[in-house]
Amino acid sequence: MTRHSQSQIGLFSSDPWSARVRDLESALHDLGASVIRVIPWKVVRTGSTDRHRIVTGDKDLSELDLLLVLDLGATDIGAFFNRVGLLSALTEMGVEVVNSVYSILQMRNKAETMRKLVTAGLPVPETLITESIEDAAEFVKTHFPCVLKPITGFGGTGVQLIEQQFDITNIYDYLKFHSQVHGKGAFLLQDYIRSPGFDIRALVVEGEVIATMQRVGGQGIATNIHAGGVPQHNDIDVNDLAIAAAKSVRGRLVGVDIIPDLLGGLWVLEVNATPGWTGLQHVTDFDISKRIAETFYKP
Repeated sequence: MTRHSQSQIGLFSSDPWSARVRDLESALHDLGASVIRVIPWKVVRTGSTDRHRIVTGDKDLSELDLLLVLDLGATDIGAFFNRVGLLSALTEMGVEVVNSVYSILQMRNKAETMRKLVTAGLPVPETLITESIEDAAEFVKTHFPCVLKPITGFGGTGVQLIEQQFDITNIYDYLKFHSQVHGKGAFLLQDYIRSPGFDIRALVVEGEVIATMQRVGGQGIATNIHAGGVPQHNDIDVNDLAIAAAKSVRGRLVGVDIIPDLLGGLWVLEVNATPGWTGLQHVTDFDISKRIAETFYKP
């Protein structure tokens, strides 16, 4: 239930210049909502025996009706746990947080996302998740070529296609290097899906696919838009698969990455808790920010 005559909606983002924050803020204002930008390092939490208070400037964030998490940021472990704790505290104080902390944590961890997708019976490439460099090296040898991913991260950073033949010593060296730079002590390796040269991003909002695009090109194997991927119109129906993937992690505002193989099969690669839609907007004939605002703002 709305606690104010004018709904107060927070937009949580670590990027003060975020285009999606700006566009969503404008769309919400047009609908009559009061919008507060929540930049995590400007939030102060205080607690005592009988009181927990969370503020940014002079704004009491416990008075928000809704908080949309547009990016979590936080590559540092301390900042990450602080922000997760902040969102958990606001949830306990009655603020509706989208996506939920549970959902964000599932999607931030690629191993957990994979577990949820497998449990839901969705098509995923064969995947190895291990801290054992010996088992990781064996997977590379028996599933060559394959894809090596960091277990946490976003935007395609650290995603590598292993397509060069290695002897066993060089496999170890390569895996050790990747783990030091990206891996955080664990390896996630997947079968390489040979595609027609693109993957598909679907934006799922409250159980509905509102936009899709094909992403072509990019740096290395990554097709993410900010990695140089080019958005194109999509004519492949991925709605049911994308909705099922979002449901598996209880996502309410998510991006689902799907790749077609050369035989027409579809495979779920990832589910993103804080998707952007700049690329999608280029191939969509309605205002995506407005559609999202209309979905979550209920005066």
